[in-house]
Amino acid sequence: MSFLRNIGGLFIKHYEKVIVALALVAFLGAVVYLYGVRQAEEVKIREYDRTVLKKQGKAVAAVDLALFSNALEKAKNPPALDFGLPHYIFNSVKWQKRPDGSWMKIEQGTEVGGAAMKLVKTTPLSTVITIDRPTPGGLYMGAVQEASTNAGMRRKISQYLSTNNQHTTKLFTLRDIRGTPEKPEAVVELTTGEKVPITIDKPYTQVEGFSADLQYPPENQSFNNKRAGDVISVGGEDYIIVAITENEVVVSARSNNRRTTIRK
Repeated sequence: MSFLRNIGGLFIKHYEKVIVALALVAFLGAVVYLYGVRQAEEVKIREYDRTVLKKQGKAVAAVDLALFSNALEKAKNPPALDFGLPHYIFNSVKWQKRPDGSWMKIEQGTEVGGAAMKLVKTTPLSTVITIDRPTPGGLYMGAVQEASTNAGMRRKISQYLSTNNQHTTKLFTLRDIRGTPEKPEAVVELTTGEKVPITIDKPYTQVEGFSADLQYPPENQSFNNKRAGDVISVGGEDYIIVAITENEVVVSARSNNRRTTIRK
């Protein structure tokens, strides 16, 4: 009993030291516990990393930027603004008086002028070389250049040619005469260097251009046998015929050089 009393006395006398000692023991226990927990967490982390690295994730799909790229390209090259007819923001509606006194509303801009012309037909313009008649020692040969700008060359010109003098025209040179006097065959060399045979029944023909017949319905006008270079006046405007092909005519307004194609 005395021993217990002594211990009790020592505890009461040194209780601060006892509390400090117990606190140190608790602290050491906490340190050991936390160290164990840390080791366990490190094991879990290593295992997680190993598992994640082995997994093959789904590839990320590529982003389709085509829509945005197209929009960007359109923004770089914006379309030109056209405030011409049939837009009326800056263009008032026009009314034009016909020759008969009636009025015509101009809504599209194609009701008058070059765009209102109609192509009725085109006619081939040919270069034709013929044997008109044979003579002793030569031939009378004719030539027509329907597409010539010289009106005189559009009529048939006939002249005597022989091979002895190698007569030359602006179109060809007579190189040889074959066959019989009744049915001669002439071999001519064109200015291009090409040699072609010609008989009385089979002349040389080559299409060199076209003439055109046109109509202008708003004023009931007709323009026949027009050629490239001719000028047509319609709707108060002069139009120069720039070109004629088998199926179309191209005209150019003299005031602004604006071209219009008229098709059949």
